[in-house]
Amino acid sequence: MNKKDLRTIIINKIVGSIPPHIKPVNFLSETLDIGKESAYRRLRGEMSFTIEELTLLAQKLDFSLDKLIWQNRDSNEVVIDLPVYDDPRQTFLDRLKKYRQEVDIRLQYENSETIMALNYLPAEFSFHYKDIFKFSCYTWLHRKNKSSSKLRYSDVEISPELEELREEIARDSRKIRNNTYILDSNVFLSPLKEVAYFYKLGLINDEEIMRIKKDYHDLIDYVEKMVRFGGEGSDYFYLSNINIDVNSSYNNWNGNIMSSFNFHFFNKIIITNPIRCNALHEWMESLKKYSILITESNEIAQAEYFEKQRGYIELL
Repeated sequence: MNKKDLRTIIINKIVGSIPPHIKPVNFLSETLDIGKESAYRRLRGEMSFTIEELTLLAQKLDFSLDKLIWQNRDSNEVVIDLPVYDDPRQTFLDRLKKYRQEVDIRLQYENSETIMALNYLPAEFSFHYKDIFKFSCYTWLHRKNKSSSKLRYSDVEISPELEELREEIARDSRKIRNNTYILDSNVFLSPLKEVAYFYKLGLINDEEIMRIKKDYHDLIDYVEKMVRFGGEGSDYFYLSNINIDVNSSYNNWNGNIMSSFNFHFFNKIIITNPIRCNALHEWMESLKKYSILITESNEIAQAEYFEKQRGYIELL
């Protein structure tokens, strides 16, 4: 990789990471405390960013310089994205900010594509429902903090900043098109088992369990509506006839590809090597052969599936 190629890669990464409603030249000028002409020269590749500037931008835009350089080489890179911080609340907020940036990037490109094979409710489905989202935050804190084994659901407060982010993501994520979901039969059952577990421990009370149940009913109603009427015509749902071991996704946007295996909300193993990404894409396409397309079709399979999911909720 020569200097020019590296400079182009860095500029593209910086510009692609800046939220679409902010002009890159304004962002650079303000963040780096430089004039607009200097910002323009950096964007045109006429002037290199200093290492201090790149470090500041990487922190501000939440990307890794090492990953950026190595993912553009012939490598077999796998990034284990499991954050380790002292404050799990701040970690959750930081991860949500990062997810917000991912939503912004997808909204920039109308031809972006995502395929997900799911055996557990993904983060994408939680942002629209306050108590499902709060429960995700609650279990995050429970797992990340050894001293929180007796943490009650009522002890968790969603800060104004966190709530604002949730509302922004909920609003904008539904604008994203070209999504394919391949659902395991247990995609709703697994998180409901977690809810039941904490309820049996006495950490969630009766009033709270009713709110969570209502959110899950609303979520299933929404997904069923998307399945029956096709949403905006570019989202497709499949029911897998074989077990799906773990949540996985394939993402394609503006000529870039990335795959990931997801564990509990934001934890990921990320693959950026094109050959391996395409291998996962091929596996997902083959999984469709063992699945039933239910978007605007197979009404009996639709009815049976959603009736079964509502039955799981009532078991709470």
